[in-house]
This record gives sequence, structure tokens and C-alpha cells, in this order.
Amino acid sequence: MRVTRLLLSICAASTIAACGQTAMVQTTGQVRSYMIQRNYQAALATLEQSKQKGFKEQDRVAFWMNQGMLLHLTGQYDKSNQVLELAEKRAKELFTKSYGKEVKAAFTSDAAKDYRGEDYENVMVNVLKALNFLALGKVDGALVEARKINELLALYNTKYAKKNVYNQDAFAHWLTGILYEMEKSYDDARISYVKALEVYKNEFAANYGSRVPSFLGEDAVRAALLSKAAEDADKLKQETGATGASVDALKTMGEVILVHFNGEGPSKTDYTIDCYFESAVSWFCSAEPGGEFMVQKTITVGRGTAVKVAFPQLVVRQPVNPAATLTVGTANATTEVAEPISNISVKYLRDKMPEIYKSAVIRVITKALATKGAEKAGEAAGGQHNSQTGGLLGFAAKTATSVTMQATEEADKRAWITLPSRIEIARVMVPAGMYDVRVSTSPTPIRNVKVVPGKRVIVTHYTLP
Repeated sequence: MRVTRLLLSICAASTIAACGQTAMVQTTGQVRSYMIQRNYQAALATLEQSKQKGFKEQDRVAFWMNQGMLLHLTGQYDKSNQVLELAEKRAKELFTKSYGKEVKAAFTSDAAKDYRGEDYENVMVNVLKALNFLALGKVDGALVEARKINELLALYNTKYAKKNVYNQDAFAHWLTGILYEMEKSYDDARISYVKALEVYKNEFAANYGSRVPSFLGEDAVRAALLSKAAEDADKLKQETGATGASVDALKTMGEVILVHFNGEGPSKTDYTIDCYFESAVSWFCSAEPGGEFMVQKTITVGRGTAVKVAFPQLVVRQPVNPAATLTVGTANATTEVAEPISNISVKYLRDKMPEIYKSAVIRVITKALATKGAEKAGEAAGGQHNSQTGGLLGFAAKTATSVTMQATEEADKRAWITLPSRIEIARVMVPAGMYDVRVSTSPTPIRNVKVVPGKRVIVTHYTLP
């Protein structure tokens, strides 16, 4: 009876595991296809229809993140913020891990754990909420989100103080600066701009190959002048070559800022290696973390149980359009990369891989022990090993468990797949008036944008593929 129950539980686990993340992956593929066609309504409908089938309870944060982006793209800014708020709150709750999900993951895969989003994805939640508030004309609400970004980055900086991982975000600091300036908190704006300069020059340059956007020096100088920090303004002029001329220009003109979502963001797929296990202290795998991802090792196959182990591997797509041109009236500007999301994701996963590898090795040991335990249980139930019944039950238990081990082994492929490959910025100053704002990658202008002297209008556009 013990083996019968064991085999039944194994078969049940196999049936459940066989479904895995297949439905979710299929859904996100359909969503991407509709997005490339610029049919955001169909993409949103496809995602929402798959909520029960494609996304399990532990996938809620990923679902809400993707739903939030699609609601933003369909102009439903209030609803977008509502679901992004759900994602934000749940992600915070998941800092306290669920023991039950951790145990399940030890027998299946990391996809059984609750997904709280990658660190950079959680920062993007507040960025997108800020953009939603701006679209609704609520600068104060956008500024609340900007402050949350600073708090989140401060947490990451403490959490990863001695590790080379994502813990600063130059684009987020710049956006915070713009929002402070729009609220006439000029000294806070100056501090944010200077921080953005620092992070672009250091972390973003070294880790993601980013350049300092050409407009940032002028932002910092202008904020220093407006906050009456003359010495800081002079220092920033020398460091950046900016003049501060925008202070006078904004007295009679307004500014249109394009936040350009460019290209398909990264997704995840399976990358499998072989591990051979004899005991909890005697095991060997065909690859290990190193370089940009994994380093292959020469396999010396000895006695032991062979297990396939799956890791998440990023699928990175570079934008087809290297940049876009913003045109407002007779003024135009070319976008510059401000947030290299794909580059950040690659570096982030590389830094996280040792932790994923450690979890996978524990999973290997757990599964291998389960195989050996099932075989022994089968032998014991039938009497001696040379008993025909015992041998058959032992073989059946071992075979069924091995099948389950492979069926449940898959990488955690959850991600905020509706994020762009990168975020770019373009800016123009124009006289007051009503304008049709044109982006070179779109045949349809953003109509009736009102420009007021001394004010800024921030618009978003997504270019795919």
C-alpha cells in the first residue's frame, strides 16, 4: 500500500507538472504578437482571458505588472495604477517568504515559489505609476511614486552594499528630478539630477555601457541656479559644459518630453545542464555560474543518478529602431537611451545566478534522494530484492519518480515581458500653443498637446518591434 500511494502521488505530481508554465508562455507569446501589431486592446484581452488558466496564484505579481503596462498603453491610467498598486503591495509582502512554497519548489522548480518581481522590475512599477499620474495631470501623485523609488533604491543599496548588483537607477533619479522641478522643489531637483549624473557616470557606464544623456548637465545646472546654489551651478558648468540657458528659455517657452519605450523587452527560456549525484556531498554538474552566464565544465561521469537541471536564460532583443525623432512644430530632437532595461536584466541575472545555482543543487539532491527512496520503498514492499514483485515495484517506483523529476524540472520563466528593451528620452522647447506631437516611428501623431510657458508636458510612446 505504501508504494501504491507513493506511485499515485508521483503520477499526480507528473500530471500537474506536465502543465508547468506552458500556458503562461503561450499567453505571453500571443500578447507579444498583438503588441507588435500595435493592437494593445487585443493584447490586454488575451492576457486577462488567461488569468485563471495561464497564471497561477504564485504568478500574480507578473500578471499585474503586464496588465498594468497594457492598461497604460490603452489609455486606462487609473486602472493601470490600481493593478500596479496590487503588484507593488504583494511584492513587498513577499520579502517574508512562504515556507510552503519554498518546500514545494524543492521538489519541483523555482517557478513554484511566489514571484515578487526582479528588483529593476519593481522600480519600473513606480516609474510607470508616475507616468500614469502625469497622464492624468496629477504631478503630486507622480512625485509620491518618485519618492517611493528613492526609498526602494535605498533599500537595495543597503541589501546589496557589498555586491556588484543592481542597486541604483540613474533614469529613476532623473525622472525624480524632473518631477521635483515641476513642483518647484528646486533644491530637491538639483540633488536628484546630481545623483543621476553620478550613477550614469559610474554604475551605468561600467555595468550597462550607458552614456550620460546630453540634456542632464543642463538640467543639473538649471536646478542649481533656480535653487540659488551659485557655487554648485559653477561647478556643474565646469563638469558638464552646460550653460544654464534653459532658465531664461523656460520663461517664455514650454517643453515637451518624450518617454520612448523602444523595442521588445527581455523574456526567459530554459537552459538545462546535467548533474550527477551519488550523495549529498558527492555530486558534479556540467556547468556552473561564471562569465556573463554559465561556464561549461568537462564531465567525468561516475556512478550516480543523472538529473537534468533547468536555469532561466534571458532572450534579449535589440530594438529594430536605434532611435526615434520627436517633432513638435518646427522643433525636433532625437531620442537618447536613458534606461537600458535589457542590459540591466542581463547583468542582474548574472549577479543572481550563484543564488539560483545553489537552489538548483539543493533541488538536485532532493530529487535524487526521492528517486533512491522510491526504489528502496518498492523493494521493501515486495520483500527481498530478488523477489519478482519487489523488483517490479522497485523498478516502477524508480522509473515513475525519474519521470516526475524531469517533468517538474523547468526554469522560472516569469517576467514583466511587456516592458520595453530600453527607455529613451527626447526633449524640445517650443512657444506656447496646441501641437500635434509626432514620433518618427509612428504614423499617428499624439494630437492636441497643450504647451504652456515654463511648464513641461511628458508624453509616452511605445515602438515595436
